[in-house]
Amino acid sequence: MGKLYIPNSIALRNFDTLFNENDFDFSDGKVEISFHPSYVAMAPVGLAFYAAIGDLIRENGWESEAVMNKGIKSIPYLQRMGLFSALGYKNPQETEEHDETGRFIPLTKITNADELSHFIKTIDPILHTNRNNSRAIKHVFSEVLRNVIEHSDSASGGNVCATYNKKRQKISIGISDIGKGLLNSLSRHHTIRDEKDALKLALTPGISGVTKRIGGNSENAGAGLFFTKCIAQSTNNHFLLYSGSSYYKLRYRTVNPQFGFNPNPFDDLCTVKTKLPYFPGTLVGIDININDDTAFNNLIDNIGDAYQESVKKSKKDYYQRIKFT
Repeated sequence: MGKLYIPNSIALRNFDTLFNENDFDFSDGKVEISFHPSYVAMAPVGLAFYAAIGDLIRENGWESEAVMNKGIKSIPYLQRMGLFSALGYKNPQETEEHDETGRFIPLTKITNADELSHFIKTIDPILHTNRNNSRAIKHVFSEVLRNVIEHSDSASGGNVCATYNKKRQKISIGISDIGKGLLNSLSRHHTIRDEKDALKLALTPGISGVTKRIGGNSENAGAGLFFTKCIAQSTNNHFLLYSGSSYYKLRYRTVNPQFGFNPNPFDDLCTVKTKLPYFPGTLVGIDININDDTAFNNLIDNIGDAYQESVKKSKKDYYQRIKFT
């Protein structure tokens, strides 16, 4: 029986705890899920990841059982965020559900453009910022989820959730799918050596999964994940992209936050790991300080320059293609 251990803490800063005691080998079609015995602190990136595992269990018809201490102090939070139902289990406790408005977005399934459009129209309460910053953050949700719908070929659609930390003025977002992954998606129109190369191309401005043309086309300029990474960079936060057996993680700058964006993502202050447990599909995690107006202004002022450098097109043409929704 394949064992899936859910550790004490999963966030972007310590994402590698996900791999402790796990190899994600479920080849025998049986999964035993166990939890840290006292407390599980799980950021949206972790919730989205395990929601994708739940999709794998359902799509493949695997047998699964959960082994857990029902006294885990964080059960009400995990329950309210939808973790247990995403894994295919009943909620372990009877709890009073708190209103999520302005505080969090529980795990939500997005399978088509209409659901995405409705979702984008409902997320304003969690943004807690001015109109311009709000539009930029909505663009992150829209672009990443549109990638899932249009390019992943996932029968289960995508999973999205988010939390708002009032003290830190930060929103954390997790999005996942169990589709064909970056390597298979980008290989359709681009020559790719391996999954590490796929990560690089996915984050390179002007590289699109719908055409081999540098700069994309009128509907997809190849800038969605690049923009998402840059908004994390602007507010000096983490960003993660995990697909197949590799991930890319943007790291904090402890001093002198970056005010320019690299067309080559591997030139960033980042960690790239390969030979990880295989994850079909794609996982995206991002933290954003929502009221850092200087950072958001820097984002708009400088992202066009990086795009221009990469695809040899004017900043004017870039802004014609990328419109915030």
